[in-house]
Amino acid sequence: MQALVLEKPGSLNNLHIAEMPLLQPAAGEMRVKVHAVGLNPVDYKLAASGSLRWSYPFILGLDVAGVVDAVGTDVTDWKVGDKVYDHGQFV
Repeated sequence: MQALVLEKPGSLNNLHIAEMPLLQPAAGEMRVKVHAVGLNPVDYKLAASGSLRWSYPFILGLDVAGVVDAVGTDVTDWKVGDKVYDHGQFV
């Protein structure tokens, strides 16, 4: 999958599109095929400083909209094909 990634913190010049592995959802998780992503001020501020908890390259984009394309075990409220949007949180 393609994603906007931050190679290292410090500058927006460290952002680029990269090919990333397509992960399978674990128990209690779902995967979303993202159709739109918004980079807001929080993304830009965090790109400048980064986080000790992140591993790089790190995928930015707190605000997303798309369609569920895979669900892990124990997911009962969502199914493949559901349209979703989310304001996530960086861990």
